[in-house]
Amino acid sequence: MDWIAARRMALAAAALGITAWPAAASRDSALHAPALPQEDCIVGQPGAAQAAAAAPVLVDGLGFAGIEPDSGNQEARAWFAQGVRLIWAFDEVEAIRAFQMAQRLDPNCAMCFLGEAWARGPTINLSPRTGELVAARAAVARAAALGQRLGARDRLILRGMQIRTRRGADFSNEAYATYMEGAALGMPGDDTLAILAADARMIAWGETEPPVDSLAQQLLERVLARSPDHGGAIHYYIHLTDWIDRQELAVPHAERLGLIAPAASHLVHMPSHSFFGVGRYGDAAAVNVAAIAADRAFVARARPAASDYRVGLLAHNMHFAIESALARGDGATALAVSRQFREAYLSGEVDQRIRVLGSATFYASGLHGDIGAVLALPEPAHVFDRAQRHYARGEALARRGDAAAVRAEAAAIARLRSGRDSPGLGRRGGQLAEVFQFVLEGRAAMLAGDPRAAAAAYRKAMERQVAADFGSDPPLFWYSVRRSLAAAMLEAGEHDSARAQLYASLRHWPNDALALYLLSRADRAAGDSASADRNLARARAIWAGDVTQVPMTRI
Repeated sequence: MDWIAARRMALAAAALGITAWPAAASRDSALHAPALPQEDCIVGQPGAAQAAAAAPVLVDGLGFAGIEPDSGNQEARAWFAQGVRLIWAFDEVEAIRAFQMAQRLDPNCAMCFLGEAWARGPTINLSPRTGELVAARAAVARAAALGQRLGARDRLILRGMQIRTRRGADFSNEAYATYMEGAALGMPGDDTLAILAADARMIAWGETEPPVDSLAQQLLERVLARSPDHGGAIHYYIHLTDWIDRQELAVPHAERLGLIAPAASHLVHMPSHSFFGVGRYGDAAAVNVAAIAADRAFVARARPAASDYRVGLLAHNMHFAIESALARGDGATALAVSRQFREAYLSGEVDQRIRVLGSATFYASGLHGDIGAVLALPEPAHVFDRAQRHYARGEALARRGDAAAVRAEAAAIARLRSGRDSPGLGRRGGQLAEVFQFVLEGRAAMLAGDPRAAAAAYRKAMERQVAADFGSDPPLFWYSVRRSLAAAMLEAGEHDSARAQLYASLRHWPNDALALYLLSRADRAAGDSASADRNLARARAIWAGDVTQVPMTRI
């Protein structure tokens, strides 16, 4: 994993506001397409200011809190616990509202003010949050004035928040992390200190590559060993293992998270990071569909304050669901979620970063939508949308077997890339448009029976994809083009070269069913029938349809 590039992508998404459970979460089973409603799932649109909202309500199913306030008021205690649960679920705007409700009910509750300060601080997805510093510092000061009754552990947390919000231009993340690590080591049996210390260090890493077996990792693993239902610990551990490219470590914990906190949409979503990383694409799609439903239910029940970050998380869930479904050939789910994404995000004024995520909806249409409907799509105004439309049309025409028409769509993308509107593509849009063009050139050459020309085109697309480093959250382009290069090599009789490309592809896209299918063919050509049988069986178990019916021209 290229940590720096991936982290930058996550931070860019965070600036935008971006970053029912499967019955058998331990296996990647074939699932029917979920029935998704057609209405919008969100309140607000990207770029909207926080809107006035109804008074918050207490919501069941948000998971584990693990911290008790210094209040005897039962309602205040309930609101405090909800605030903590919402922090674990990365819903800081609603957490602040919950802590403020607790403060109204018990103005002498120091922890209720301390919770607000915590919720206003930086997170691994929201940094630097400089605009929250004054309010966070005021909340800490109020907590300190009321904190004479706090226990030893909570006084350590208070001191940590004082360090974090001390006078300066920004939050003191490094000093806070160092202090909290010392506090956690001094009270090794306390889960809350361990999680706060791990979180603080993860925030302080910023764009620095984290080490494997860091203190943060050790602290989270200790908490999970003694408190396996702590949703906050699982959440942060999934992020950490994703960053160090060891997603398999979090899988046993990820399988529990949606069951622990079924009403917290972000926690329902989080296992998909682990599942996608180990190639459980069906499960990754399913938990994101469940997260979309959980978000819709939360909005209907709680009527939360609108925030760009909350809206972005839903866009992330939808994008993740579409790409995960595409990775296993589940066109029905990909198309169903694409409809929701388009209705929620791609009408009216569209933020460029949302537009790039929306490319997944074009992939779904081109690969699985009605061909006539795809070809009838009107030409959009924005240059990147035009490039995406040409790519979708090219994939649809490839399903028809029309090499000349596919080549024409590739040429249209090339003209956009060199035309006067090309600056409107943006950096990511320009990189994706290059991949679109060369993939379609490869498709056309394969359809025309020229696998060597196809390999040349696919190699260009693969090189652009690798150089762009579209991340793994999931990647902005829907599949490993190295797989298509291998397909062209196989057709050209270059079996050993194809196998080498497939092994390289599977290292980054584990359990890619079409790559496994190609590998089975390469194995058989090399005379390794046992390996061919194993890989074919794996491919058939993963793919939503009959993997052997996918033509080489579309792999």
